[in-house]
Amino acid sequence: MRVDLNLLRLLLTIYDTGSVTAAAEHLKMSQPTASAALARLRHSFGDPLFVRHNGVMSPTPRAQNLIDKTREVIALIDSEILRSPDFVPETADDEFVFCLSAIGEIVFLPTLFDFISKAAPHTRIRSISLPPSRLEEALVSGEVDLLLGYYPDIKESDIFQQRLFSHELTCMVRSGHAIEGERMTLQQFVDAEHALVKDGGRSQEMFEAELQARRIERKIVLRTSHYMSIPTIIARSDLVVVLPKPVANAFAGEKNVRVIDAPVEIPKYDLKMYWHRRFHKDPKSVWLRAAVLELFAADAAQA
Repeated sequence: MRVDLNLLRLLLTIYDTGSVTAAAEHLKMSQPTASAALARLRHSFGDPLFVRHNGVMSPTPRAQNLIDKTREVIALIDSEILRSPDFVPETADDEFVFCLSAIGEIVFLPTLFDFISKAAPHTRIRSISLPPSRLEEALVSGEVDLLLGYYPDIKESDIFQQRLFSHELTCMVRSGHAIEGERMTLQQFVDAEHALVKDGGRSQEMFEAELQARRIERKIVLRTSHYMSIPTIIARSDLVVVLPKPVANAFAGEKNVRVIDAPVEIPKYDLKMYWHRRFHKDPKSVWLRAAVLELFAADAAQA
């Protein structure tokens, strides 16, 4: 036997009010609609359920037996199933999973950790790195809550994206390098020996395409997949390296290196956050996305 949930609500309301008319008003339906619904209930249960006595709809034994259990079911549905879930950061014990490149960890993770550890003290944070072929799948499955960074290949319509701010590439050399000033000349850039970092990010590919379009060739003597050794190597050599400006600025504050502009204008690139349509209305995701916007709004305004 299948019974419409709304019919069960009518059963309870008639019991509580003792009147079909009053029940109809309470449930915001017409009296004929309520009477027709009661008729369907009677047919489904094979029992009159209510009989009029002294002007009041009195429950039959069958209806009386149904009331308590029906009330429990309706209360459970209203409180646990139909109620919109909330995300309360102060009490949440969730894990936030970000997919970040090596650069992304430098740019995003310290600020994210500081904010989340205070706003949601019982939660945990995990940062992972995935190959490009796994990114969309990870967002669809919920393995990753947010993808943050420069990912121009993500085109799927079910993956939402929002720009946070723009980054630019710059050069870094050791302090005391023979190349002086705030910008090197094209001849100095071409004559210098270079280190190249290929960490899987797409920003370097963009820069390589720009150089190729201008028919500029570099003397690359060191290739690596990681940024961590770069400031020490640059500080001990005359190599030039191209890297994201925030990363270069961070290294310049710790090592014997300085930031210097490239001889050609390098296009800026947008850093975005990405999430799947499945989680667009999810309270946890909504809160997290709002937090990311709040954290990086100043950067976005300055971009």
